[in-house]
Amino acid sequence: MKIKNDKLLVRITCLVVSIVLWITIMVVTNPTLEETYPNIPVTIRNLSTLENSNLVMMNQDKENLTVTVTASGLTDQLNKLNSRDFSAYIDVLGFKEGVTNAKVEVIGPGGVEIKNIKPTQIACNIEAVISKVMDVTVQYEGVQANSYYRASPVSNPSSVKITGPRSVVNSADLAVATVNINNATDTVVRTVPVRIYDDKDTEIFMSVPTGNVELTVPIYPTKYVELKPTITGLPEEGYELVDVTVKPERVRISARKDILDTVTELNLEELIITGAYNNILSSKEILNADGLILLDLETTPVVNAVIEKVIEREFKYSSTDIQFINQDDKEVILSQEDTEITLMVEGTSTLINSLQKEDLILTADLSETTIGINTVEIECLTEQQLNNIELSRNSVTIEIIESEGTETQTPEE
Repeated sequence: MKIKNDKLLVRITCLVVSIVLWITIMVVTNPTLEETYPNIPVTIRNLSTLENSNLVMMNQDKENLTVTVTASGLTDQLNKLNSRDFSAYIDVLGFKEGVTNAKVEVIGPGGVEIKNIKPTQIACNIEAVISKVMDVTVQYEGVQANSYYRASPVSNPSSVKITGPRSVVNSADLAVATVNINNATDTVVRTVPVRIYDDKDTEIFMSVPTGNVELTVPIYPTKYVELKPTITGLPEEGYELVDVTVKPERVRISARKDILDTVTELNLEELIITGAYNNILSSKEILNADGLILLDLETTPVVNAVIEKVIEREFKYSSTDIQFINQDDKEVILSQEDTEITLMVEGTSTLINSLQKEDLILTADLSETTIGINTVEIECLTEQQLNNIELSRNSVTIEIIESEGTETQTPEE
């Protein structure tokens, strides 16, 4: 019995010694060590599931996520490995909007122990996909032709719906459609894309294309027309309307050519001067401007009605002041050279007060006179617009004699 036990003990001892020897040999000839493997790509699991829930991962480097792995194993095995022999992933299943840390999982070859992962977690910025409607702002390339006007554009549709991550959509400031109108002389119609910009004029690219709009930009000819005042009523008795002016005197208008060609002037609201004895200054709107675009009109037109008092003034002349016309070679002798002639004129105060005696010329026409005593009518000639002219006498008596050197003609026999 003792012999059997001794044999068993010997066998166990031999086995232990063999194992120890094997381990010793392995440690000496193929020891265990650690190796670092950098730039191992990290894949994202359930990303499509996240997007189907109207969520999106906003990490800018999500296509290039990497980790560094430290692994331990036998030298022979580790020497045959590189980073491509490891795979890493994170799983975003069930993530909500906000920042969530996802644990990095690494799978390595069999017999290799993963000792360390850097980083162990990746912060995932998850945002909801939202939409909002933005009005289309039209911008232009170039300028329409000279003497043409660019009217307000029409966009069809007038607004667009943008869709994208919440932060991107919220940063959208302008939806811009750009159309070229350089040297245009007629309405421009173009289908153009809409681009989205933030408040720093940086273009934003949406996750869903914004699409196109049809722009219609009316281009109309222009011209200047006079502004015509309308005056009604009469000033107070003894006063007169002297002048009517408008500022501005004309206005530039624009419209479709068929409409523009029919307009030659524009009337203003009526100005009532009934009973007035002073100047009247009043703003008046332009009438019948439907279908017209009024350009360069900074203020409402102003009508100025100048009203002055009617006054009289007297001028004294003598018969020697009379200028004879159609005298030819006739010699004139005045019957009474010292005859006084009074001229009474009537008109508005400014005109009458500025009037000079030289502005009023007394004349007598000698075309119908003959040799001897003649009575000729006196007229007053003037370029001034006077209301009335009255002479204290309307004629003067003169004698026509033959001029010296004039030979008497005898009839031919």
